[in-house]
Amino acid sequence: MDIYVLNRNFEIEGIVDGYKSVIWTTRYFTPGDFELYLPATDEYINLLKEDYYLCRDRDITDTEFHNVMIISKIEIQTSIEDGDYMIVSGKCLKSLMKRRIIWKQTNMVGKLEYCIRRVLTENIIQPNIAERKISNFILGPMRGFPETLDIQITGDTILKFLQDVCETAGIGWDIYIQKNNFVFVLYKGENRSYNQDKNPHVVFSKEFDNMISSDYVLEKEDYCNVALVAGEGEGLDRRTTIVGNAAGIDRYELYVDARDVSSNNGEITDSEYMNSLAEKGNEKLAEVGIKEFYEGSIETLGNFLYGEDYFLGDIVSVINQFGMEAAPRIIEIVDNEDETGRKTIPTFSSWEV
Repeated sequence: MDIYVLNRNFEIEGIVDGYKSVIWTTRYFTPGDFELYLPATDEYINLLKEDYYLCRDRDITDTEFHNVMIISKIEIQTSIEDGDYMIVSGKCLKSLMKRRIIWKQTNMVGKLEYCIRRVLTENIIQPNIAERKISNFILGPMRGFPETLDIQITGDTILKFLQDVCETAGIGWDIYIQKNNFVFVLYKGENRSYNQDKNPHVVFSKEFDNMISSDYVLEKEDYCNVALVAGEGEGLDRRTTIVGNAAGIDRYELYVDARDVSSNNGEITDSEYMNSLAEKGNEKLAEVGIKEFYEGSIETLGNFLYGEDYFLGDIVSVINQFGMEAAPRIIEIVDNEDETGRKTIPTFSSWEV
């Protein structure tokens, strides 16, 4: 596999093909990363520079570069016994979203897709402060996703915002290079589990001889199902709402301090404000739900192949030897290539009730 090196103008400066090992990780909800281990030659030292871009040959088309990484760390190790080596690492283009915050209080109610595009437009594409603009950042086509959002947010990085709302909705996102532009897109993995009949099933189990190991954990230690959400005001005058209706011994209560949710001195209606408080309560309850974790190691060269039968973001069926079944999402793909060969390792999401 060849790795192309692009400068900040997306011009190809050279190719890296003499590495000892490379770990290239792509993720559905969060930024991927890489680590490149190679001889510290004059050629590579001059070629690999901070903020340059790396792209694998398999991820390049005539007009597009996908799964692009940004060099953020260069380490040179010298040793009389082992020789001189470089360790080059960084994160993918999605990490660009950590460079911008949501500059002012933003209230959003409506389709999640429109809300995301609004945040990107106001803080990157057409910001009020010219210096915040990234001139070659554009939005990909609308996908028409039905998921909605009701949120008030200030000061978070756009990366945190995207990670939070997209993970809740099960929507993936990506940034790639096309004709010298950064293109932002949303996408959804396909459901290939036993829970549907639209797509061919992809199953990892002992019966299919493609499950190497598995780990199942049920956890209820931090569980809560009713939230008292306290908003603006002081003392007994604070505005509150209750989320959840469990009763008796099955009621687990949580206090949520939401004083950061503001009505802007009446600019936001009472109904909208209380909905924002309820949304904050639901977010916190989601963090303390009953969790069933199902993690596993699978045979990637078996009867189902990554890139052909299943892809990043897809939902698959996993069954352990005790018959415990889950339908987790593939949230990460780790490509590891060294002198012994290439391995592709999928990572499942935690399966939560």
